[in-house]
Amino acid sequence: MRIRLSAPIELQNLLPYDFKYRIYDKHTKKDWTNFLRKGGLSPVHVVELSHLLLLSVKMQDTVFKQSDEIPDSGGSFRVTVFSPHVILNKTGLPVNIKSKSLLQSAKYTAGQALEAHKDTAHKALPYMFSYGNDDRQNRALFKVGESNWSRPQSLEAIGSTVDVVIPSSSRESEIHIGISVDEGEGKYKLSKVVTVAPRFILVNKVGQDMEIREPGSSEVMTIKSGELLPLHFLRQSTQKQLCLCYPGLNNQWSAPFNIADLGSVHVKISRAGERQNLIRIEILMEQSTIFLHFSTETKNWPFSMRNESDVEFMFAQANPYDDEDDNGDRSNWRPIRYKLPPRSVMPYAWDYPAAKQKLLLINANGVQRQIKLAEIGNLVPMKIPPVKGAKPTKIVDLNVAADGPTQTLVVSNYRQSQSLYRQNTRAASSQASVANAFEVKEQDTNVTFKAQLRLAGIGISLINSQLKELAYITFRDLELKYNESALYQTVNVAIKWIQIDNQLYGGIFPILLYPSVVPKTGKEMDVHPSFHASATRVKDDRYGVLYIKYATILMQQMTLEIDEDFVFALLEFSKIAGASWSGQPEGKLCDDHLDIPEPKQENQGQDVYFELLNLQPAQLDLSFVRTERVNVEDKTSSRNPLMFFLNILTMAVGNVNDAPVRLNSLMLENARVSIPLLSQHIQNHYSQEFLYQVHKILGSADFLGNPVGLFNNISSGVADIFYEPYQGFVMTDRPQELGIGIAKGATSFVKKSVFGVTDSMSKVTGSISKGLTAATMDKQFQDRRRMTRSRNRPKHALYGVTAGANSFMTSVASGVGGLARKPLEGAEKEGVGGFFKGLGKGVIGLATKPAVGFFDLASNVTEGIRNTTTVFDAEGLDRVRLPRYIGIDGIVRPYTQREALGQFWLKQVDDGKFFDDDYVAHLELPREDAVVILTYTRIMLVRAKRLSSEWVVPLKDIATIRKERSGLALALRGGGSGPFVPVMEESERKFLYARIGVAVNSYNEKFRAVE
Repeated sequence: MRIRLSAPIELQNLLPYDFKYRIYDKHTKKDWTNFLRKGGLSPVHVVELSHLLLLSVKMQDTVFKQSDEIPDSGGSFRVTVFSPHVILNKTGLPVNIKSKSLLQSAKYTAGQALEAHKDTAHKALPYMFSYGNDDRQNRALFKVGESNWSRPQSLEAIGSTVDVVIPSSSRESEIHIGISVDEGEGKYKLSKVVTVAPRFILVNKVGQDMEIREPGSSEVMTIKSGELLPLHFLRQSTQKQLCLCYPGLNNQWSAPFNIADLGSVHVKISRAGERQNLIRIEILMEQSTIFLHFSTETKNWPFSMRNESDVEFMFAQANPYDDEDDNGDRSNWRPIRYKLPPRSVMPYAWDYPAAKQKLLLINANGVQRQIKLAEIGNLVPMKIPPVKGAKPTKIVDLNVAADGPTQTLVVSNYRQSQSLYRQNTRAASSQASVANAFEVKEQDTNVTFKAQLRLAGIGISLINSQLKELAYITFRDLELKYNESALYQTVNVAIKWIQIDNQLYGGIFPILLYPSVVPKTGKEMDVHPSFHASATRVKDDRYGVLYIKYATILMQQMTLEIDEDFVFALLEFSKIAGASWSGQPEGKLCDDHLDIPEPKQENQGQDVYFELLNLQPAQLDLSFVRTERVNVEDKTSSRNPLMFFLNILTMAVGNVNDAPVRLNSLMLENARVSIPLLSQHIQNHYSQEFLYQVHKILGSADFLGNPVGLFNNISSGVADIFYEPYQGFVMTDRPQELGIGIAKGATSFVKKSVFGVTDSMSKVTGSISKGLTAATMDKQFQDRRRMTRSRNRPKHALYGVTAGANSFMTSVASGVGGLARKPLEGAEKEGVGGFFKGLGKGVIGLATKPAVGFFDLASNVTEGIRNTTTVFDAEGLDRVRLPRYIGIDGIVRPYTQREALGQFWLKQVDDGKFFDDDYVAHLELPREDAVVILTYTRIMLVRAKRLSSEWVVPLKDIATIRKERSGLALALRGGGSGPFVPVMEESERKFLYARIGVAVNSYNEKFRAVE
């Protein structure tokens, strides 16, 4: 036995400042005062809990919340004083804040006159901020320095980083600030820490002072050597750009470069009358701040032009103002031309690094050719006509290869034996175009080696420390293929079906994760696997990089249905000894140092070149249900990624029902990058997108506020579109069958509409219907509609019409019924006020529910026409198997369906009356539908179909058990005869008799221990 002694009240200070507190007893008219340091806990022994106690804290604008009782503490309370938001100003400029509630004007918040003291000169003073109420629609407005007020910003979206653009008071310029929202660590997790920092910070590592300005601006800033300079006010323009210059007279300004495209940029710069130098600009991001590191490039130029042919070439960068849509402004632009004599090499960097399309023009004897230097490989050769009176037409081969970090264009005399191209004999006579003058040589694409691994399925059972099966993960039909030909190596991975079942008894959703669109036939599942990944590598090693011709990843649209109980069980399961999040940190509220941590660079490892990297779109249909069993004093570390996800979800006021989280596809063309850097960029891209969508569903974010060019500097083309994952592109074993030949295409692969997919009408009407359902304010109607929508997926067009008609009639009936029913329900719950509230809900419901029905009808008909092959089976999806049975000895044995079924019957019998009993054994009797179930406390006869008990005998009432020829006879204490269990088979009689013996012995041992 443990006895715990606690003070009647404990007061905890989770504010960023110390405070004095006063407790006043209204009953005795006495008060007590004390001082409490930040993060401290003060026991208060001198109060009587039955009296009315008032607490006051000597600090302005502070929110007090009283926590629930401490578990097992005999009725004492812990009062926690915290601030919902702690705002840190790291901009170096004064920041003012207003709070705004829905349908109300913005108001100044109290306590903004905080000035930095001398001893805190290098610290950001935490500002405590709160709204007047807990509404999700609350927003904050910011004013920085001489700016106007910003648009309303949400401070609720944990994990978000936002670029906030605020016009200046003169409206000629604008300031960019980065706002990031994090939660406090450990015990401070009730507070959200909002950091306001400069969006752009320049770091001068050149070794000398530099001058900086915006293109076309007369305002020049000087950044000293080794200095960090925040960029505050910039001109209003879509592209944020800067130019560099050495200090001094007559020195020329560099070409402009973009400051929001992450990656490396090289800029040419020179002093008057001197040779050009190269400045390398590393653009990196840390939370919401973009750092620009300037340094002198002394080793490698980004490009090299190597002329191994006999022809002299001129080359220049193509017009940077040319856009795909128009011809651009050619009036003021003059190309900077360079001469490349035969047998010479020249280093090169783009003259206009901010150009959207970076193309090189090479020229010889009046023939001009456009080249993408980002495109590694053997390009189509070039024909050069003879100069008058000279030798016949010359042909040069063009190759782009990687030479360390430098990309090299090699121009060499054409040799048919070494090139991938040969002259097109049919087109030789006429003046053929470049595209037709050469054709790709016939290549040996026959597969020389093939390996294939197929697994019918893999099942993973997760068992928690209470020895209950938590979840069962199923991968069905796994396929791993490896093909090799003279040119390629291709790897394909496919998983036909992915499902995760909730194996906890009493869970709201039996299946946690499953594909939203269920294929009807095996053939359809082959074409639409749940997961598919493929990569094709070019075996030719001449290009200096690992050359991936095509790589793709596809995940089908998945449904995630989860309840709070399961999430907490998963959190408990995730407490792995030694994991980074498993420790119990004391916690830290915020980092109040003014310095913004500089980003760490991920650039190790070999470069990989992707001709096309296609991450296909994904959609997650999210449902989340709040449950009553929530442990407020949860000791899980806030660093646990699961806890982070839970905190986001539990911000929802109510439940989340079938909310689509969509991630666009990402197509990168000619991307050359190291794998760590690529994975970091992809992670940034998708994590921000995912967080934004989840927060938008919960009403805690309004728009995606962190536009960064993540891929512009590592690839020549980026496409970012959404199409249904079910229409996804599944790669075959032979890439050449898709027109992905060894040769370079004449047009960009991204621009080819490989996926001519438009958003279907079904999705449009479905989304309108979901919005109207929310407007009806009738929870039961919403829940019922959600359940019928999720399980009644229309099978055929005919079925779609009937399902739609059903939905329409239900909506009309519910609307009319609600008009009469809602006021009465409201009056029962909330009295007269409730009656009028209910009347309002009834009227709204009458107007909107038939509209919901109409849109459901439209949605179902279009879905039926489209989905004749993508349906749920008649009986719907179910768990792969029943939860595993683990005996009280704690030994996990191989799964048996029989024991799992017996345990399932026991948990369900009489509506869960014996839910807490431990199962021992069961036996199906010769009588149809009759089952004897034995637990460690009782024996019972159950009707399996109805799941109801006919008789129940506690083990403590049994005197003896007699084996007879036709069964077992139970004799009760006190001489009474108990029920007879008919068991005809000798082996079954022995089995049941032995199991009863085990249960009785265990019961007697427990009974003796209690005595």
